[in-house]
Amino acid sequence: MRMGLVRHFKADHIPARGWITGEQFNRWVAEYDAAGIRPAPFTDHTEHWDYCICSDLPRAVHTARLIYSGDIALSEQLREIGVAAVKLSWFKLPAACWMVIGRLMWLAGHPSQPESRRETSQRIISVLDKLEAEPQRKNVLIITHGAFMKQLERELRRRSY
Repeated sequence: MRMGLVRHFKADHIPARGWITGEQFNRWVAEYDAAGIRPAPFTDHTEHWDYCICSDLPRAVHTARLIYSGDIALSEQLREIGVAAVKLSWFKLPAACWMVIGRLMWLAGHPSQPESRRETSQRIISVLDKLEAEPQRKNVLIITHGAFMKQLERELRRRSY
C-alpha cells in the first residue's frame, strides 16, 4: 500500500493580530476550524489514487474536492490536534505565543489541552489499522492538517512506509 499525505490549502481566515486574551484565542481557533480555503493551483499528474480519506473539517474537505475527483471518505479521526489557551483570562499575548504555549502544553500532557498525546496517537493508530485492514486499497490519499500530519508521518515511518 502507498499513502500520500496532503495538508489542506491555506485557510481563508484572517490571522489574529495584536495582543489577545486566551478566550479570544480560543474563539479564533474555533473560527479557523470552521473556515474554508483559498484555492491554489495544484497539479499532481504523477499519481493515481484509488481512495481518498479526509478530515471532516471544512478546509480539508474543500481541499480534497479540488484535488481528488472520486468519492471522498470523511473522518473526524483526521482532524487537527486541538489547541487551547491556558486559563489566564486577564493575560494577553500574541496569537502565535498562545499557539506555541498550547502545543508545548500538549507535548507536556497538560490537562488544559482538548486532547492528550496518547489520544492523538490512538486516533492515528486506529485510522492506519483500518486502512491496512482493507487490502483492496493500494494507493491512499490522506488529506489532513499540519500538526496531526507530523504525528501521522511519524507513525507511518515507524510502520516502514
